Amino acid sequence: MSKPKVGFYWCAACGGCDEAVVDLEEDILQVVGAVDIVFWPVALDFKREDVEKLQDGELAACFINGAIRTSEQFEMVEILRKKAGLLIAFEAALTSANSGIGESSRQEAVLSNSYKEVFPVVNPEGTYLRNLSRYRKERYSPGLWNTVKSLDQVTQVDYYLPGCPPPVELIKQAVFAILEGKLPEKGAVLAPDKALCEVCPRRIPNLRSRNLENSNGRMR
Repeated sequence: MSKPKVGFYWCAACGGCDEAVVDLEEDILQVVGAVDIVFWPVALDFKREDVEKLQDGELAACFINGAIRTSEQFEMVEILRKKAGLLIAFEAALTSANSGIGESSRQEAVLSNSYKEVFPVVNPEGTYLRNLSRYRKERYSPGLWNTVKSLDQVTQVDYYLPGCPPPVELIKQAVFAILEGKLPEKGAVLAPDKALCEVCPRRIPNLRSRNLENSNGRMR
């Protein structure tokens, strides 16, 4: 019997969410043993064409992290929405659209920083590689939007897995909830109704107690 197929895709983000998947460590073997990862370009050698060849709905689920800022990201999201039975917004930036960072960096500023200002770029003519046709593969450059969009602003999202990045335990629980069919109604957040701080081993009461002991009864 074939295993359910899943995918992971990274849009405009820092890469921490993909690192969180790797941070499953030995538990990633459980995930790999239960699913067939057929698309994860940041970690394995998958191409756009590999996704396009899939049947519609062939992916059991696809986890997408990062906001949408380029034409390429938008096109990939549209393709993955068709290929995936479930589309999961994977991390906080997908719901906030990276508004704090993305909206403060307009298109011209991003291009100037990338093509003229960053060391060791030497570009005295100030030439930008603009939005060229993807069929001219030797010079293809995706179009850069002047703003950012969250995933649910450009397509339908089935579930949300929050965090920046999502905690490892939540990732594992979400994967197996999908496999076992133990999911809440669509549109739900796949996380408990409490802050991560509540289960943090460095909670304030413990720190306060240790500080008191280390300072002979005086608060630092």
